[in-house]
Amino acid sequence: MFRKSIMAATLALAVSLSAVAFGGAPASAATPVSKTDLQIVRAALVKYGVPPTSQNSLLSAFARGERWDSESGAAPVSTEVDQVGGAERTIYRYLDGSVNVSTVEIPTEVSPEVSAMGISGCQSYSVTGAKAWRNCKVGWDAATWSVSFTAAYKYYLGPSYGCYIDSIGGLAHGGVGSFSNDKLEYITRSANGYTGQCIAQGSYKRSYEPVGSETVGVKLNLTAEHGGGWTSKVSA
Repeated sequence: MFRKSIMAATLALAVSLSAVAFGGAPASAATPVSKTDLQIVRAALVKYGVPPTSQNSLLSAFARGERWDSESGAAPVSTEVDQVGGAERTIYRYLDGSVNVSTVEIPTEVSPEVSAMGISGCQSYSVTGAKAWRNCKVGWDAATWSVSFTAAYKYYLGPSYGCYIDSIGGLAHGGVGSFSNDKLEYITRSANGYTGQCIAQGSYKRSYEPVGSETVGVKLNLTAEHGGGWTSKVSA
């Protein structure tokens, strides 16, 4: 009996030490967080320059099912805009170290005579009375998930201002969890006026314990006033 008690205590200590090594309490059957998932999330945080101490804190909170500031509706404490890999990237940083990242592909200018059939990337071209983009990727990365799609869209110049989204496609996702109910749709495909807004969005239902189920995705927003497109996160 004494030997069995020692073996049980040793096993319990091993489980406890294993949990500490991964930065948190042992995950219960209802809240599984795999080492691979934590590695995926950490890689995203590293990519956007989140300090190691903040990474550890965020990963522990994620494993407990707690909402980061970037997912709770908190205002960012700083915003950075740069150009990476042919896209304009906006990084929103929050008090707890979490991030949201918006990307919009930067188009290459082409002549109006170039056929859309020959396009292999995001391109901008002139049409009568308008400025137009085609095959341009937009995305949103929240570190634990990401969603993107491609679109063709245009805004009309004065005096008849307005916007129009020609087409959308190529919906894709990344991150951890189970993604279902994929939806790519026009919210407002066309609008008139200088400030009239056109919106398309791609979304998924993402399920992940211990976080639960939520709607995640990215919106493409367009106005003549803005002179192009920008992205925002889909609200559940």
